[in-house]
Amino acid sequence: MKPKSEGAVKSANRALDILEYVADATEPPTFSRMLSDLGLPRSSLFHLLNNLLARGYLEQQSAGGRYRLGERAARLAGRVQGPSLAAIVQPHLRSLSNTLNETSGFNIWTGDSVEAIATAMGHQALAFTMKVGERAPLYAISSGKIVLSRMSRADFEDYLGRIDMKPITPRTLQSKTALRRDVAAARKDGFAYSHEEFTQGITGIATAVVRDGQLYGMLNLAVPTARFTAAQDAVFRRELRSSATALAQALPAGT
Repeated sequence: MKPKSEGAVKSANRALDILEYVADATEPPTFSRMLSDLGLPRSSLFHLLNNLLARGYLEQQSAGGRYRLGERAARLAGRVQGPSLAAIVQPHLRSLSNTLNETSGFNIWTGDSVEAIATAMGHQALAFTMKVGERAPLYAISSGKIVLSRMSRADFEDYLGRIDMKPITPRTLQSKTALRRDVAAARKDGFAYSHEEFTQGITGIATAVVRDGQLYGMLNLAVPTARFTAAQDAVFRRELRSSATALAQALPAGT
């Protein structure tokens, strides 16, 4: 079939260029970054992005923020890529929870939040129930602090400038200085903590799952604070590190 016009072909190619660029990016790109790297006219990029957002092939992390592949793109990819990310993650979570007898979860970055897409529980009488689909702000949860630690310095400063650190529990961080401290520590050793900042009585610890430089998500544990001792902290770190490495190796390229 002969294309209707050269313009239609050009628009299709540009839309595909945008999708491929976003899919290959090591972190969700901004409009300015795409404008510079793709070399498209500003008006064309603006309208194409709006079309892709409206159709669900892209989504924005926040108003005027970064772009990532949307649900529609993930649905299409799932038809040829096999198991979902949640399905790949679940056996690793079960193994981690069986080993530690604690609740574990896998979170993905979405906007200024993280979202749990898979969870597993141990068999303790006192345990935290982590719900699939639950979201939490980046500043209040261990997985969120991992996301912040992997941002560029400029993006982290931009985040600090726009957020309102609303209290969720009496221990939720209210100081951006304190958040900077926690993020710096996570950037240094690869682990982040939430000390009853999202749920009273629960201490969280998380680490990143990274493959080929791309952040796929965060493994975390949600542990009753009474059981979160210094000795157990060392065990949690060891097992999280091992599970994150195994999971990264299990992820097919382009997941």
